[in-house]
Amino acid sequence: MNDIEMLNCILQNAEMGCQGITGVRKRVKNHAVDTVLCSQLVRYGKIYSVANHMLRSRGERARHINPVAKTMTRFAAQRDLQRDPSASHVAEMMIKGSTMGVNKLVQNLRDYDRNNPNITLLAKKLLDTEEEHIKELRAFI
Repeated sequence: MNDIEMLNCILQNAEMGCQGITGVRKRVKNHAVDTVLCSQLVRYGKIYSVANHMLRSRGERARHINPVAKTMTRFAAQRDLQRDPSASHVAEMMIKGSTMGVNKLVQNLRDYDRNNPNITLLAKKLLDTEEEHIKELRAFI
């Protein structure tokens, strides 16, 4: 995996985090959970912006998440929240999403040629962020 592919993976991971949080926040009734999700949204947004800037500085355009995948994820989350909108269920859903992000990121880091230490550092920052998000949300389960 080269630098551009890795940056796109980082960007898509952060984009999916933003998408997931934005979709869930509309139905969150617990103020404490909403506060945590807002701060997580900001963190994902910053990482997304850095990855996007690094892609642009290389003359590349971001490859965004497939719109069909976004829509399917949004509908699945809405269905789950209709069934159980509790704080613990919201936390569980978000932990599952972050865990998938961690797994994908670890696989991509393993495949990445690591030619650029700044990209490796950004990927590790995202990995640390995902793990911190999981830890924050465990308090609501």
